[in-house]
Amino acid sequence: MAKRQLKKTSGKLGALEKALREGRHADAWTEARKLLAGQKPNPQTLNLAGIAAYHVGDAETALALLQDAAAATRSGAPLYAEIQMNLGNILAGRDDVEGALAAYDAAHDASPRYAEPAYNAGVLLMRIGDHSQAAIRFEAALSRDPEHVQAAIGYSEAARCAGNLEAAAAALQTLLARDSSNAIALTNLAAVLSAQGQDAEARTLAERAAEIDPGLAAAHYNAGVALQALHQHADAAQRFRHTLALEPGHAAAALNMGEAYLALDETPGAESAFKRALEIDPTFAKAAINLADMALHAGDANAAVAIIDRFLARTPGHPSALAFKAIALREAGKIKDARILDDTDRFIMTRDIVAPDGYTDVAAFNRALGEHLLAHPTLTPAPKAHATRAGRHSGELLDSDRGPVGRFADLILEAFNAYRRRFVGEASHPFLDQIPENPRLSVWGVVMEEGGHQVPHIHPSAWLSGVYYVEVPDNVREDDATHAGWIEFGRPPADFHFSHTPEARLLHPKAGQMILFPSHFYHRTVPLSGKNRRISIAFDVVPVTSTHVETP
Repeated sequence: MAKRQLKKTSGKLGALEKALREGRHADAWTEARKLLAGQKPNPQTLNLAGIAAYHVGDAETALALLQDAAAATRSGAPLYAEIQMNLGNILAGRDDVEGALAAYDAAHDASPRYAEPAYNAGVLLMRIGDHSQAAIRFEAALSRDPEHVQAAIGYSEAARCAGNLEAAAAALQTLLARDSSNAIALTNLAAVLSAQGQDAEARTLAERAAEIDPGLAAAHYNAGVALQALHQHADAAQRFRHTLALEPGHAAAALNMGEAYLALDETPGAESAFKRALEIDPTFAKAAINLADMALHAGDANAAVAIIDRFLARTPGHPSALAFKAIALREAGKIKDARILDDTDRFIMTRDIVAPDGYTDVAAFNRALGEHLLAHPTLTPAPKAHATRAGRHSGELLDSDRGPVGRFADLILEAFNAYRRRFVGEASHPFLDQIPENPRLSVWGVVMEEGGHQVPHIHPSAWLSGVYYVEVPDNVREDDATHAGWIEFGRPPADFHFSHTPEARLLHPKAGQMILFPSHFYHRTVPLSGKNRRISIAFDVVPVTSTHVETP
């Protein structure tokens, strides 16, 4: 509920406030019902009664009381912000994201000095994976209270998840300049540095955080991640074991411990660790896939399919699992079954765009998009967590300064609607059955020059993905037998244990053209030749309920 210091008062509210202040919630609800049974209650009574109802577990009554309180309160009154904050917290607890955000916004607007509504909105947006909007809310909280440590940490984490690593690092460095012993800021900065490939520095910071706060599981985990990247697998495994001792429910630590054991050729330990990760989080696709890939490595493709099928029974349509199932089916010789999942002719759609209003033609729109991307503050050399090599990769482009990307988002939604209309009335299908009704979008840009390419990858947090070509150099030709700069579908990463020849499909990129494809389709870019630049904008159509956090 809203942070509010309940003060001693006289009159009928005194006993209710005293009970709430002392944490006697059942007594508070008893007093509240007495007041509600009397004459028409005022907004303060309704607000406190709503808090009491919430604390005794009656969220439905709490919501009704707070809605009545809000309706009876002038929007500019100080109490209005508190009521809306309480409403937001209850709605967030009921997974009513839209309603909760509206309440938090109302609380934010009602009280110019109140930072908590924007902070809580940021926490909620992080929970549903909308990192770009979460960063905006955390920034709003910091503008109200620059010393709000949790908002600063929240902003840095949102920026990191949205791909804006420089902004994330800057926020944490500012925080550490005020308090160099903040263990959470140190370990979060270690995570950012690891994402930037600065693993030695990340290890130093994470180990320092663990010395300051030995019970901070994240510090040990981030030290393990850095050690793993430095190929110090035995030390990494020890850090992950320590993480799990402190936080037995840390699924990622169990997964990484398994990967460390694999690097050390300790197969039984790896299998046990992956199974533990799935016990902790039955929806953890990477753990299931690692187990299935171990089965492929052992030559048992049917066992690999069975592992993935068990996972899909719990998490229908998960992109990572669908992608790996197609690989395992091909390895088992079940080509027709695999094509049901990854038929490129059926599921890839190309679409030439029409210039939005305000642009004379597509070329003018592309120039505006290119200029916006090249000037975007998040455009940096691609971090190791992304698929781009020898190129630059932006963070989220649907931020507060959208420019022409705002119009581009409209084109994506039009294309998404056209895509799903193609399959109306189709029979049940593992991919089509998961079409999101009210998705959100994520958009980012990629700039490549000589040798630039993307390694095979999928987009595990989304349902539908796509790429739009803003600028394609002349030497990316349709008659080029090497297919330099082309996009290819169907080739899995080389680190999976498969022996079959992939059924790859190559497409020639054209400026002004959008390519849409299921997010579980593996795709890569053939390296560019020559020194000419290629600019593209990629996007995901993400179910609003998505909780997948794997990085594409």
